[in-house]
Amino acid sequence: IASVKAPPPDFSEETKECIACHKKTSLSIVQQWGDSKHYRAKVGCYECHQADPEDPDAFIHDGKKVKKHISVIVSPKDCSNCHQKEVDQYQASHHSQGGRIIGSLDNLLADVAEGNRAMVTHAFPQGVSAAVVNGCWQCHGSKVMIKKDKDGKYLGLDEATWPNTGIGRINPDESRGSCSACHSRHKFSVEQARHPENCGKCHMGPDHPQEEIYYESKHGIAFHANKDKMNMDSPKWIAGEDYNAAPTCATCHMSATKDMPVNHDVGMRISWNNRPAISIR
Repeated sequence: IASVKAPPPDFSEETKECIACHKKTSLSIVQQWGDSKHYRAKVGCYECHQADPEDPDAFIHDGKKVKKHISVIVSPKDCSNCHQKEVDQYQASHHSQGGRIIGSLDNLLADVAEGNRAMVTHAFPQGVSAAVVNGCWQCHGSKVMIKKDKDGKYLGLDEATWPNTGIGRINPDESRGSCSACHSRHKFSVEQARHPENCGKCHMGPDHPQEEIYYESKHGIAFHANKDKMNMDSPKWIAGEDYNAAPTCATCHMSATKDMPVNHDVGMRISWNNRPAISIR
């Protein structure tokens, strides 16, 4: 415990400027952040959104005030400044490869079946169908494109690829994934990440019905009957110690047990799967 850094005594001047403005323009974001562990550790807006001038998506936000380069996207590379172990585990996971859907037959099928209803941009002059954007990219992720003028000046993120919190999103800094896919901004609640619904926003439907299977199982029934006994906001949340009523998706796939620590590679504990013709551990 002695090796853990104490939080700084106050927020940075840059973050104070962010808060002063965003309290007027987007109060809910400030309130969510104010209820987070980041707030209590004095980790503010600028600490997460700051960018190097040479970053491809860096821009000066409100030059009359902040006069600092920031980025809209907070990528896993940014999160690794504080959460290196978690990011390393995630980058090694199957989740982080979700963006490979872009070059797959599934992606092509969605585009063709939907009739290629175009959102025409400079990045995708051939058009992109709503089925691909909503049915594939929002869960799997896509490559986030940047708009620039003829002189190469940054104009913002391409609307055809952003907003996107897909688990395998390919970020402008070449990192893969989005931590906010599971830890929704700006509270980044670990309690929310432990709920089955958090996984169910992607793992549902006819082609991957894990959420429906869970809710119809004894595990899911027990969870719903005993939500108030699950102690979901416990810092350590160890099965058998902090709760015993039911397991959630996180319990089996990544959360701590008496013998194992938390692991952000959600496929690490899967020994077999039904997708390949021959399943190899």
